[in-house]
Amino acid sequence: MENSVNKGIIGLIRVQICIDSGASVIVSYAKSMNSQSSVDQGRQCGSDLANLWLDVVVVVDNSKGMTNDGLLSVAATITTIFANTQIGTNPSNPKTTRVGIVTYNKEAQVNADLNQYQSYGNFSDAIYQDLAMVSTIEQSFLSNGLQAAEQMLQTQSSGSSRDHYKKVVIVYASAYKGTGPLDPVPVANRLIEDGVFIITVAYDEGGNEGPLYKLAEIATSGMAFNTTGTASANLVPDIQKALLQANCYCPDDWEQYRDSFSNRYSFHYGQCLKLVTSPAMWTASKMSCRNRRTNSYLATEQSQQKHDFLLDYVKNQKGMGMPYQYNIGLSWSSTQNSWVWEQPAGMNPVSVNYTNWRAGYPTASSSASGVMNMQAGTQTYWQNIGLMSGSADYVCESYSCDTDNYCDGDD
Repeated sequence: MENSVNKGIIGLIRVQICIDSGASVIVSYAKSMNSQSSVDQGRQCGSDLANLWLDVVVVVDNSKGMTNDGLLSVAATITTIFANTQIGTNPSNPKTTRVGIVTYNKEAQVNADLNQYQSYGNFSDAIYQDLAMVSTIEQSFLSNGLQAAEQMLQTQSSGSSRDHYKKVVIVYASAYKGTGPLDPVPVANRLIEDGVFIITVAYDEGGNEGPLYKLAEIATSGMAFNTTGTASANLVPDIQKALLQANCYCPDDWEQYRDSFSNRYSFHYGQCLKLVTSPAMWTASKMSCRNRRTNSYLATEQSQQKHDFLLDYVKNQKGMGMPYQYNIGLSWSSTQNSWVWEQPAGMNPVSVNYTNWRAGYPTASSSASGVMNMQAGTQTYWQNIGLMSGSADYVCESYSCDTDNYCDGDD
């Protein structure tokens, strides 16, 4: 058996690019995007805006300080963001997005609920009417706008046939005011705790930028934007990227692979992980993973970052203790005469590029064709094992739910 890898050969890797690598005002996302070109992270989140499936409430400040020009800019931005998205509902196609509109000043008004717009054309025409003119009222209380959005999502999305659709609130504001019962932070915290993503856009129409930076306090981490300076040029693609990230998620009992295990809002990849704490031999681990979800297989580690993430994930699971050991989806292929990674059923295995062998491994025994991670010191390293001997916990991997992979409520 040859030593681990033919280093001059890079296998076919299915990579579905989620976003381009342009500059971004989402600092944590920008850092991740810049690193993707040099580090293979495997499957990416879906990036097809035509297949976006979300429930979105757009909350727009229409107080006097917003100005008519500001409102027209908001309308143009919103219609551009969703230009390629299927708006409304379609019984034959679940990959659709509903958009509701709330305007607010001293009070909030529901201009359109989640069921009103049933086509992009209808949505595009109506929003310019909804945002045609600012109010004469100078007061602007975001808490009222957020409460109206919260009520809409609770009554028209949660508990409905679209309960499993991710929910997003996009806020456009020219001011940040309110204390006590008018403080928007408690409402925003409730929304985020309920799994709602909050995207904020600060419109500086009056030259007083200070209060607007407070909008970042209510935004989901990495999803606060503004219209000043160079940030304005990237506003539409940045919001679209945030929507694609919101639409990229894993079932409740699976962990999503991301840039940082400790930061749940760091950049997400299109892979879900599940530790199974029921020891099995390597071949049985493989079959167990294959039958857990569509596109499920024993986990891959195509970079040091992915390897470290899996270890952090395993360490943080209830009941896990040292020494950490778990089967992964690496095995020797006599056909390809190399080590290869598992892939979903019907897809060809992927050749190895990155390696992490324990000292003295892989051994040359032809009967040790599977691979497990075995702890040595504070880290884990690959160790080849028999396919049908011994037993260990194992980590399964599957595709995330995203624009390329619709998941129903039972998935």
